[in-house]
Amino acid sequence: MRLTKFAHACVRLEKDGKVLLIDPGTFSEDAAFEKADAVLVTHEHPDHVDVERLRGLQVPVFTTAGVAAELNDERVTVVSDGQSFDAAGFAVRAYGKDHAVILPELGVPCENIGYLVDDAVYHPGDSFTQPDREVHTNLVPISGPWFSVAPAVEYARSIKAEQTVGIHNALLSDIGLGMMERWIGEAGGRPYHGLTPGQSLEIN
Repeated sequence: MRLTKFAHACVRLEKDGKVLLIDPGTFSEDAAFEKADAVLVTHEHPDHVDVERLRGLQVPVFTTAGVAAELNDERVTVVSDGQSFDAAGFAVRAYGKDHAVILPELGVPCENIGYLVDDAVYHPGDSFTQPDREVHTNLVPISGPWFSVAPAVEYARSIKAEQTVGIHNALLSDIGLGMMERWIGEAGGRPYHGLTPGQSLEIN
């Protein structure tokens, strides 16, 4: 399976001629959407879902009730914590239900579902929800209004993964990106890959 990172939190997974797209948001390049066979969306914030471009894909979408209401399309399937399903030949399991808190007085902003794909790649969306098993590649958010360093490092340490890949990084300058990659890479205790948009990894 090949993993290709695009801007911010968007990731493409490819295997056996099929493409699974995760969190194609308004920051995502058009190339991310090309030939997608199914889409997973973690939550309704526009940096994770571009509603207009997603409507144009005409492929199955698996997501939260909030995103489903925005898309208002029969191709959309609402999923919830603990549910397992097939998406274009990829085995997917859903984890969690809450977006990380940005400000305490605002409470939980919305529902958020993390996805484990083929028991190999885990995308948490905007949360530090952990899967209940080991994974090959853990996608670790490294910036955002809800983000802080200590929980991110603990999240990277806690999940038994062969490697980590930084995501959710469009808000960082080059200096900030380098700083956060050092924190997550060195303190997180797992081999770390800071992929730029368009770069890929092979997941064995």
